[in-house]
Amino acid sequence: MLRISPESLRLGFGCSGAWGMNWFSRRKAIGLIHQAVDLGVRCFDTSTHYCGGEAERRLGAALKDISSDDIFISTKTGTGADRRGRTYKDFSEAAIREDVETSLKRLDRERLDLLYLHGPSTRQIDDTRAVLSRLKEEGKIAAIGVCGAGTELEHAVNEGAADVIMGVYNLFQRAHGPVFALAAQKGVGVVAIAPLAQGLYRKDLFLPRSIADLWTVARAIVNKQDTLSRARGQAAQALHEMSGLTAAQAALGFTLANSHIDMAITTTTRPRHLADSAAIADQALTQDQKAHLETLADALALDRNTPDA
Repeated sequence: MLRISPESLRLGFGCSGAWGMNWFSRRKAIGLIHQAVDLGVRCFDTSTHYCGGEAERRLGAALKDISSDDIFISTKTGTGADRRGRTYKDFSEAAIREDVETSLKRLDRERLDLLYLHGPSTRQIDDTRAVLSRLKEEGKIAAIGVCGAGTELEHAVNEGAADVIMGVYNLFQRAHGPVFALAAQKGVGVVAIAPLAQGLYRKDLFLPRSIADLWTVARAIVNKQDTLSRARGQAAQALHEMSGLTAAQAALGFTLANSHIDMAITTTTRPRHLADSAAIADQALTQDQKAHLETLADALALDRNTPDA
């Protein structure tokens, strides 16, 4: 299981995307980490290659004066980007060890709490087991994770290759429900990503007020171009009509209502949005709210056949 501070919320902060880009204030980014800690967040997720390495550097700087005993950091290996911004995969022992040492230095840590293989194939999961076990024995990493989709996550769980799995789960995409349940049954930790579905439900999605908003719009269009219009139209109306919750809280609350999920990771560049997320992570939905969201999710499902990560 995913073991962090028992006082922690089931909410993790994703140190990636707009938060880690050079055009977003480093001071504000660090301030958001401090706010997250004050709100009860103890899990921070990033990657060696997010934002050209700036994500890890910012996280390390933000946590410099915060007790490491109470903080859980996960990072990733296996996916990088060349000088032209093109992504590539490298799960060789040399690449994994280089990523680990780089992450330890940037985060100013002696050991990584959790290292995810980022988007591996089933063969890459098998081929990396030996080096990951050695890194555990050497005290470089405490736990092994697999971040991916469908078959690969199921393979990792069935083969005992991961302590934690990470995959997409939200109102629109629930294909990972069965593998999350399987993982929970076998004592493997479960982390949900994209719990807010990249803001597809937002009424003002196409009215960006900042560079970070433009980033969100672009990412949503690229990842969901063929279903964006139908999905967001229905969701925006239904989610914004829920009494006592913001639309984002309703979306996040739906993900956290799945008892097989240990942690949901989300990110933001706005303090108010972070506070709203922390508030819903600290309370349970009512039965009526759950039932309403389940009905909505059934109508909005975009992944009845194919998981997406």
